[in-house]
Amino acid sequence: MTVRRRPILRYTRRIVSVLETIAASGDQKLTFDRLIDAMGPGAHRLLILMLTLLNMIPGPPGFGGTIAWTTFAVALFMVMGRPIRLPELIGKRKLPVAPLLKASQQVAKVTGIIARFSKPRLRWMTGAAATVPYGIFAMVISIAMTVPIPLTNAIPNVGLCVLAFSMLNRDGAGVIVGTLICIIGLGVEIALILAAVNLGGQAWNAVF
Repeated sequence: MTVRRRPILRYTRRIVSVLETIAASGDQKLTFDRLIDAMGPGAHRLLILMLTLLNMIPGPPGFGGTIAWTTFAVALFMVMGRPIRLPELIGKRKLPVAPLLKASQQVAKVTGIIARFSKPRLRWMTGAAATVPYGIFAMVISIAMTVPIPLTNAIPNVGLCVLAFSMLNRDGAGVIVGTLICIIGLGVEIALILAAVNLGGQAWNAVF
């Protein structure tokens, strides 16, 4: 197994390297703007993967929503073919460096294992022609993940993470799997929203 044959290994090492450099500078926190500057304002696909990984780390209230809207912005600029420029409200939000670095190092190890099964195949699904459809789909999933219903965002986020991983690794089969997970997650979320609306309607009718 080589980095050349497994592009994702190169990308995950880049994430770790960037965070190690920031940590070595002595900074304990970094803003989303600085993170994007460090990763590169044109690294849309890599940033989507990184943001889905960040969304798996427990954070304060509103953290998941901020990650989701940041993912939406990155995907939007990817669709437009422009460098990433976040709104100040999001760009100035701070992230703790130490847990991010530790998590990225663990991800790099896990990636080495997963990469044994994921490999470049069906590349037409991951090439330049797939950029716009991928970006639009990522935007839809990101909007869905802003819905403030506990535990409903996990499945779509995992699906988007698998999709982002596979896009970087040129693995079209993985893209299919990630897309299906996202769709299942959306289905679960829609079902829960409809159930909540139904319960709310029944409660209203019972009272009034």
